[in-house]
Amino acid sequence: MNTNPKPESNVIKFKKSGIVSVISFLLLFIAIFATAFIVYLRSSGYDFSTMSVKDAVAFLKDKENKKSTSSTEITFSQDGSIDCKLYANFIVILSQDSIKWYEPNGKLLQENALTLARPALRISEKYMVVADISGRDIFFYKGKKQLWTKKLDSQIINVDINDDGYCTVVTQSKEFKSAVQVIDVNGLEKFTKLCAEDIVVTAKTINNGDDVFINKLTTGGVKTGTMLEFNNIYDEKPFASIDVADTIIPLVLTQGDNVVAVGQNLILYMDKQGKEVWRKNADSIFCVVPDIGKYMVVAGKFAGTGEAAGQKVLVLDKKGNEVYSFDQPENIIGMDIYGNRLLLRTQRSVYLYSLKGKKLGQYSARNELKDAYLVGDNDAILVSGGSIETVKIDDSTT
Repeated sequence: MNTNPKPESNVIKFKKSGIVSVISFLLLFIAIFATAFIVYLRSSGYDFSTMSVKDAVAFLKDKENKKSTSSTEITFSQDGSIDCKLYANFIVILSQDSIKWYEPNGKLLQENALTLARPALRISEKYMVVADISGRDIFFYKGKKQLWTKKLDSQIINVDINDDGYCTVVTQSKEFKSAVQVIDVNGLEKFTKLCAEDIVVTAKTINNGDDVFINKLTTGGVKTGTMLEFNNIYDEKPFASIDVADTIIPLVLTQGDNVVAVGQNLILYMDKQGKEVWRKNADSIFCVVPDIGKYMVVAGKFAGTGEAAGQKVLVLDKKGNEVYSFDQPENIIGMDIYGNRLLLRTQRSVYLYSLKGKKLGQYSARNELKDAYLVGDNDAILVSGGSIETVKIDDSTT
């Protein structure tokens, strides 16, 4: 009998090396799979700033769902400036040389030739205005029909349109820093105010066309501030004004007869008499739902009582009270609302939420998103570089 322990020792050593080989093979396989997975995610446009296994799996599920949920896609040239809006059940695409109306299913309905340097679209529920920013041309539409066109005497800086058909235009010239003109639905000029010393940022016609709200920059202090003016179209001087120190107000919205001014860290709510009703401060404000109905929805960085500031979405009533609030999924740069559902837009994704903060779905785009509209409970229109697509945001993507 062979009592030499070496053969037995050799067998044991062979078993250990076999286990090590299997483990090494598995680790190598996992590393190769993980590398391939990351490469595939990167090529598919996944945002690694929020990398997690759960998010990555949801992203891939969402990518597969796109094949069945994307119902139509409209492509367009990215040469020059492009502006796209959802207006009167049409998708309108404005470029430097044309304006096109599409059905949501992608069918081209009408195309008109235009010549614009910096095309801009402004819409209300009933009317639409096309303006050449830094140029002088304005085109006024109801649906697909052009009602009038004008060539102004001065360069256009900004333009606004309301549901009563009043077009409010901010212009500038060598003689005056700014001027505000109001043109009615028939193309007749109703109001003009010249501002020799102040720079007007935005202006709106309110109160059934009787009053004009003007948002001006003030430079008299150490920092640039804002002067908010309420003007009657029959009087030279404003009947009310509010001075907001050290704050620039880039966005002005309306809720009925009331005016909402949104700055970098301030929301100011005013009635039609020009009186401040309430204000809400923030560390920073990212965006606001542009159509204010029953509620105002704002995304930003807010501090609670005794709490550090956090990124939240707030749902406010007309008195400024917080009806609902919830944490943002990531940095929000745009929002839209349909009924009691919210669409939150980031650079490459949209999130579907209820007003109460329940996540209902998510969709990741191939390219950077320029805009997004919620047109049904789960249906959205996404505008990205060179294309517009209609998608369904399914609950399975959460």
